[in-house]
Amino acid sequence: MADNLLSVQLLGTAFSLKSTENLDYLKEIVTYFEGRIEETRQGVSLQDPLKIALLTGIVLADELLKERSKSPGTLTAPESDEAERITRALIDKIDSVLQ
Repeated sequence: MADNLLSVQLLGTAFSLKSTENLDYLKEIVTYFEGRIEETRQGVSLQDPLKIALLTGIVLADELLKERSKSPGTLTAPESDEAERITRALIDKIDSVLQ
């Protein structure tokens, strides 16, 4: 898939995003992030663009983790590692029995 390039201006900084994602999807992400930046800016007295961006990132990380915890059956990293270890042991045992 070809790389897509999107020019972005956020908090007074211009840069380009390069991704294999669909260009409309990239625009949707940037628009969502811009909205979250504005919500953060209105909720705090910060003026420093870097601090606003960092705080917005923390808010989004919080949102993501809360959504992940709502999903039944979602495993944490240690649980996932343990499930993988058990699965591999079972596969090895089945393979040894079948040989």
